Amino acid sequence: MNKKIAPVFVLFFSVLFVSCISTLQDIAGDFLNSGSASSAKTYTNAEAITATKDALEEGIKAASSALSKENAYYKNEAIKILLPSEAEPILEVLSVIPGGSSLAEDVILRLNRTAEEAAKDTVSIFVTAIKSMTVSDGIKIVTGNKNAATEYLKEKCYDSLVNLYKPKVSSVLNKPLILNISANTAWTNLVTSYNKYASVPNYVARLAGKKEPFPAVEVDLAKYATEKALDGLFVKIAEEESKIRENPLQYASAMIQKVFSYVKKGMNPVI
Repeated sequence: MNKKIAPVFVLFFSVLFVSCISTLQDIAGDFLNSGSASSAKTYTNAEAITATKDALEEGIKAASSALSKENAYYKNEAIKILLPSEAEPILEVLSVIPGGSSLAEDVILRLNRTAEEAAKDTVSIFVTAIKSMTVSDGIKIVTGNKNAATEYLKEKCYDSLVNLYKPKVSSVLNKPLILNISANTAWTNLVTSYNKYASVPNYVARLAGKKEPFPAVEVDLAKYATEKALDGLFVKIAEEESKIRENPLQYASAMIQKVFSYVKKGMNPVI
């Protein structure tokens, strides 16, 4: 190699080497800074539990407020409380008795009015379940499916909710509503009238075109109404939870906005 050209090559490769080292350092620095920024912007376990509790409170309050309005149950086919399945024989009989269908609809209306009335006191019933939530519960809910919070409430406290809710439902069932008649009274009148006819061999069956006699009906209306009212409540809570997960920025809670925005992007909490 020409002695005059050799120094030029050495200088060229030296500059190239230094340039590459500098570039690699810049890339590594950017990568590390990017990682730090990402970590700084995500959420902690503590923030996750706070966001979860805020979300549950928002969902419960919204569901309770919506369901306590008149016709919230009665005009919503998804959660409307119908007569118990055990009452199907009654409906068949009433269909052939003058005025029978309106009597059945009256009981249905009262059952739904009962659920709407009881929904007013729902929020306080859920408070204990929210306060007792652990960090582990919160993380599972935040990173879970779209109904994870609703499923948590059903799994952890459904039985307790029934025990707390049923006395309220029973009280409302006995409360005079339409024309000063309670839902319990209307149901008792309906069942008593049906059982009276059903006890007459073949009479009711012939009226309804049946060969076999109808069975007597015995239903714990308070238990049935409680379960159906809670079913409707959880449907509504699930709807509210879905709204929070889809549009977290629409809510006042800073933690809901922060945590669920990152959850929506598929980001997990920083331990």
